[in-house]
Amino acid sequence: MKAKKPNEIREEVRKQMAAKYKGDVEHWKGMYQTTMQNFGRKCNECYRLKEENDKLKEQVEAQKEWIERLMEFVNMPDDQRHDAVKKYITERQMSEDFKNLFGPYFKTLNRLFLL
Repeated sequence: MKAKKPNEIREEVRKQMAAKYKGDVEHWKGMYQTTMQNFGRKCNECYRLKEENDKLKEQVEAQKEWIERLMEFVNMPDDQRHDAVKKYITERQMSEDFKNLFGPYFKTLNRLFLL
């Protein structure tokens, strides 16, 4: 067995340390890539959930408004409620008549503007 010279020992230790350092760098690069992928997924999920939350808030507000209207309608005296129903039916009939009368013209105009 031949004794190693100090330069050979230094070179061997340097190679071992370089290999260890390279392994550590590769490990941390992999960890960074995994973390960034997870971060991107979580950002997308957060954006999707925020959009969904906003839509649900709008729906809740619309339902609250409808509930308030229904409560006002239910709490009306009978004669006022009867007049309101008649008014609604009349306005709806006028709206339907208007739609039936001018609907074909509006459809034609929409097609012309889409071209």
